[in-house]
Amino acid sequence: MGGSFTFCTLGDAIEMDKLLTGEALPTFEQLGALLFHTATNEVAPNPLPTENVEGCGYLGESTDCHVWLIYRPDLEFLKSREAALTLIRAKALVKAKPGKVHRVFAPAKFVSQKLLKDADLPVEFVPLPFALYRIERD
Repeated sequence: MGGSFTFCTLGDAIEMDKLLTGEALPTFEQLGALLFHTATNEVAPNPLPTENVEGCGYLGESTDCHVWLIYRPDLEFLKSREAALTLIRAKALVKAKPGKVHRVFAPAKFVSQKLLKDADLPVEFVPLPFALYRIERD
């Protein structure tokens, strides 16, 4: 008859209600792997890269883009200005990894998609905690 069997060990579940309230924040690695897969429909690198550019953690490269996450499992950080995508960060990401679009997951942004486009920066903001995958187009 043929066939095969695959055994997988999964990590702790990410409970969206608790994530949205800040009651149970996942680790960078847990959230990063989930976001990478959701945004690209590809398997996240294991382990995730440890590269960090301007406070943006690199999640890896997919077929069509680089994926980044601005996140710490700390509610105060997530509410702070430090957790936002800025023009300076966008420029640094494009310089660090040229050639593809950059998807940046972050709680906030201080730069419009129009400004990024006008500056010829292929960076797309994806809002946390979970408006996956809706990119604002100004």
